[in-house]
Amino acid sequence: MGLIAEHHRLRVVSGKAPGSLDDRTWADLHLDTVFERLDHTESTVGQQVLYHRLRSGRRHDLDAFEAIAARMAADPAERERLQLALTRLRAPAGYHLCALGADPLPSPRWQVVFPILTVLMVAALGLAAFFPAALLAALNLAVINVFVRLLLAGPMGEPLNAFRQIAPLMAAGDAIARFDCPAGDAILRPIRDAIPRLHALRFWTGWSGRQGLDELTSAVLEYVNLVLLLDANALYFGARAVNERAADLAAVIQGVGDVDAAIAVASFRAGTAGWTRPEFRPRGAPLELVEARHPLVVNAVANAITLGSPAGLLLTGANMSGKSTLLRTLGVNVVLAQTVHTCFAAACRGPLLDVRTLMGRSDDLVAGQSYYSQDVARVVELMDLRDDATDRLVIFDELFRGTNAVERVAAAAAVLEHLARPHAASARPLVVAATHDAELVPLLAGTFAPYHLADGIGPDGPVFHYTLAPGPATTRTAIALLELFGAPDDVVRRSRAISDRLDAGERAHH
Repeated sequence: MGLIAEHHRLRVVSGKAPGSLDDRTWADLHLDTVFERLDHTESTVGQQVLYHRLRSGRRHDLDAFEAIAARMAADPAERERLQLALTRLRAPAGYHLCALGADPLPSPRWQVVFPILTVLMVAALGLAAFFPAALLAALNLAVINVFVRLLLAGPMGEPLNAFRQIAPLMAAGDAIARFDCPAGDAILRPIRDAIPRLHALRFWTGWSGRQGLDELTSAVLEYVNLVLLLDANALYFGARAVNERAADLAAVIQGVGDVDAAIAVASFRAGTAGWTRPEFRPRGAPLELVEARHPLVVNAVANAITLGSPAGLLLTGANMSGKSTLLRTLGVNVVLAQTVHTCFAAACRGPLLDVRTLMGRSDDLVAGQSYYSQDVARVVELMDLRDDATDRLVIFDELFRGTNAVERVAAAAAVLEHLARPHAASARPLVVAATHDAELVPLLAGTFAPYHLADGIGPDGPVFHYTLAPGPATTRTAIALLELFGAPDDVVRRSRAISDRLDAGERAHH
């Protein structure tokens, strides 16, 4: 996953990935696992670009992406032609191609030794036919060249191996450039424009792809490469072409990867039931999901969710009732809708949103941070984003765990009301929070609509239905779970007695 994420990381560093999902949101929504589910790509660059597409949070090329995916689903012959071309880019070295298109390749002067050694080797082999002593010189040079090439495998191993992947990348780009899909031109045109400008790079890398050769021929060529330092020379002379045409190389990498990602999504859709294309609405419109389900949950219970500013959604309920899964269902579907034009729902309608979360967490022993301090740091970060006039979906799961109940409720009520309140003229915040604290319901009345996931107590203990229903949760399952798991009878009785007294005190207070 580290190599797959490299393309995205480089684009973030270069400032070409604004608004992308931050590390916390990506981890909270388990999007590494969602990516693995979607990953039907054929190539390394396809994997990287699909990951980057998901991590982007929202994209503006969805019409072109959808057109390519739909065409791939409808035209098996064309899909297989492109897939065959993309299989040339399966070598692990392909993960490092993105670096060639992002960072300049160094070309130190000492590398002039590569062509010198190659010329000496060729001359020695030519003279050996007339002067037998030259054969000994050729053998010595062969040992030197192999030694030099092995030394290069350390500091220059990645650039050399990535450089050798440019030839199969260009071959895949040629195949895609012939793909006729006018509605996909936003993705396809940059490839067609860039390829003619990469002639010099094609010259220096064309020999190294070795596609379609049998194992014996490939092995012989590899020995020739070692003895004559062919790939080192190609890198030496081709580095300038890479640096001069880095933007064109990056365009081909991105375009080839996008086409592979579109084929992967088409393949995924073909093997999945219950997906739909989203319908995007203007800014400020409500977000509506009908029969939404989580892509990673087998036999998931579908739910309808509607969110509209200025009211947020406050989700109450017991442990194990499915609150966290419902929150992830919402976040994952919004991300998939905005990046690969695919939702796990009967219908999905809403505006484009930046997604941010505060969900799963644990004490950070290295940094010495507790649950509470992590929550505070994240909440302050999200409040700092409040004035950037961006439509945003913010998802919380159990705010301020790790502190006492009074401060937890007070801080959560203030923060949620602050974040859900309309602020900048064009911003429409949508805030969803799950909580065990029923005290938040009256405190946030009018700002957050209370909902719960239906549950009950059956003859064998708690029963969870996982269906979203209006109003706060009214059942108490925590003590029932104690009884179900075999806690002593006196503990269960005392728990219920204390709970009844606390409830009576709360009613008297109100």
